[in-house]
Amino acid sequence: MTARRWAWVGAGLGALGLLACLLLASREAVAASLASLLGLAGMPLGGLCLGLSVALVSGNARDQLWPWALFSARALPVLALIALPVLMGVGTLYEWVGHDEGGFRGFWLAWPSFVVRAVLYLATWWVLARWVLPLSIRRPAAAGLGLIVLVLTTSLAAMDWAMSLDPQFKSSLFGMVWFGRLMLTGVAFCCLFALGRGTDRPGVLRGMLAAAALAWLYLHFMQYLVIWYGNLPEEIRWYQHRAESGWLWLTWALGAGQSLVFLALLWPFSQTRGALTVLAAATLVLGLVEGVWLSLPGLSEMHPMLLLLSLSCAWLFGVGLLALALLSRKTMPGRTL
Repeated sequence: MTARRWAWVGAGLGALGLLACLLLASREAVAASLASLLGLAGMPLGGLCLGLSVALVSGNARDQLWPWALFSARALPVLALIALPVLMGVGTLYEWVGHDEGGFRGFWLAWPSFVVRAVLYLATWWVLARWVLPLSIRRPAAAGLGLIVLVLTTSLAAMDWAMSLDPQFKSSLFGMVWFGRLMLTGVAFCCLFALGRGTDRPGVLRGMLAAAALAWLYLHFMQYLVIWYGNLPEEIRWYQHRAESGWLWLTWALGAGQSLVFLALLWPFSQTRGALTVLAAATLVLGLVEGVWLSLPGLSEMHPMLLLLSLSCAWLFGVGLLALALLSRKTMPGRTL
């Protein structure tokens, strides 16, 4: 069976399983879909971010990563399908739905405006991937403007989709924290393809991955430091949810895992293709873990087994769709796009 057929099977089974979960346990299924969206978005959206960034510089990093950034960004339309259960089930997940607070906050935290903004985010990213990114090498100004738009829209999306799960939690760095994960996942994803095609400069890829991992660690540390130093009760509660019961293990797995990946990248052995492939793949897995970590702790009335089943189906559905989009002959580098 070919890889494309396996992708069809995975996407189909995931879709059927997720549909069953939506019918039987809608809250768990919508929450799992959100976690999947936050974790998987880094592959196409991170590729877009990476492509616009390296288009502004010259050198080996651009030569090795830009074609694969263009390749991965072509899967962006898939995010609309992954996000569909979340947009349809807003009322089952977000506690602000149905509470009319009035003023700008009431307008912003309302189901119609939430859905409209999500559609605008997805449409903007598709426009950047479809028209701006392919021209970014020849027109660096377009890449710079596109990168500004991307940072703003991803920050707003992070606040809408993840931060608003707890309406009392406020962090001006939250959007950048998710943006840092998108960039890190995008670099790791493109590194895997570049390594698979036999790059002659793995040290350049190692440096890019280490820099992205360091930026991610810095952003998380700064958000935690500001909240700890300011002794902000509502913001502290957000972290307390991630230190309770089983979520504590997930927090340690995410923080320690990504730190170990960064430390390993500092050693010379990580420049070998095999070691770099393992570290990049581990970073992708940790991206899925962070999608769960950002969204699920703190949600009440969740059945653990149903949530785990829904999450497995949502991941299978999302990965299958991404694989189908990326395995298309029209998107492969070296072919007509």
